[in-house]
Amino acid sequence: MRLSKLIHNIGVIIIAFCISQKTHAHLIVAQHGTLNVVKEHVFVVLSLPASSLLGVDENNDGSLSLTEFNKYRNHISKQVKKHVYLSDQQYRFSIEGLLLHPEVAHSDNNTFVDQITITGRFTPLMTNNIKFNINLFANNRSKQTYKITATNKQQQLIHQFELEPLSPHSELF
Repeated sequence: MRLSKLIHNIGVIIIAFCISQKTHAHLIVAQHGTLNVVKEHVFVVLSLPASSLLGVDENNDGSLSLTEFNKYRNHISKQVKKHVYLSDQQYRFSIEGLLLHPEVAHSDNNTFVDQITITGRFTPLMTNNIKFNINLFANNRSKQTYKITATNKQQQLIHQFELEPLSPHSELF
């Protein structure tokens, strides 16, 4: 119960922060992510390039508008839940409590979504011997590498790794 309230409060803080910002500061650096192990949960914050998503560019202009993002939010959530997950030797663990935050491009026309920051949590059966998997990669080579930092403060563990199309997963520790 306390954990679900914590996740709710984090979501409210993120939404309030986003609404209150007049500038377009990103919540996290593009194509970076953090995984924080807290007891039996793994909390994630990850920035995905909008161009890694399929079937959301309705007018085929190569960009994701805010209108398209809002229209296809459920479709985007399904893709994230399918392609961003934890796994062990037997099971695949989907993200729970997923929140999507569009990050607009830093340009003259800032109505286009460049990155989508996702937050949520995973609940694997155990937090050792698990892999983080991403199967959402942009066609643009400069947006094909994710830099991830996994931490477990309780066990004083930190692991930094990169995920790319040819190596889309890594053990957390």
